Order: sequence, then C-alpha cells, then structure tokens
Amino acid sequence: MPAPDAPRPATVTAAAAVTALPGAALTVFGVVELFDALFGHPLSRSMAATLAVIYVALGLGVVWVARGLLGCHAWARTPSLMTHLLIGGVAYWMFQGNYYVAGVVSILYALAGIALLFAPGSHKVLTR
Repeated sequence: MPAPDAPRPATVTAAAAVTALPGAALTVFGVVELFDALFGHPLSRSMAATLAVIYVALGLGVVWVARGLLGCHAWARTPSLMTHLLIGGVAYWMFQGNYYVAGVVSILYALAGIALLFAPGSHKVLTR
C-alpha cells in the first residue's frame, strides 16, 4: 500500500469506478426485484424474493470490492478481476443469443476493467 500521503493512481480510481458500476446495477436490480416479489404477482413469491436477496448481496459485495480498490488494498484486485471475467463470460452468452451489440459492449467493458487493474500505476499499488 502506498504511503498515506501519496496520491492514488488514476488507474486505480478508474478501476474502482468500473467495478462499482455493475455492483450498483446488481443492487438496484435486486431491490426492484424484491419490491416486485413482495408486491407484484410472481410465479413463486419465495423464489423471487430469494433471488432478489442474492442479487442485492452480490451487488453490495462488488461495491465493497470497489471500495477496497479505492483504499488501494491488494486483496480487492482478485475479486474485481473475477467480476470482469464474469462480465466477459456473460458477453459470450450474448454472442450465442445473437445480441452482438450488447456482447461487444460487455466484452469491451470487461477488457477495460482488466486493463485498468493491471496498468502500471495500479500494479504498483495493488501488488503486495
């Protein structure tokens, strides 16, 4: 970890932002789904509520990882990398379903996140 008075590299800040966005999206989606499970007409109320809670938990976890990146904690790089690899995996399924534009956007987003995590400035402060 850098000295307390050292500035955080811009690549780490950008990596944290790129990691936080899917986490925030998952959290918001989970809250909307939970509201729909409680007040809507799902096929299975308990299954919908369970999935909504899972989405919220995963989203908050990814946001926590982004917060770890902002603090330049080395432990946050691996879960952030896994998040971007999962986004890349989702892009593969988008291509299989003929959603080419969404697939290209997703794969570029994933590659940008990975590149930011391993940029020289990020590598310097996120390596033990």
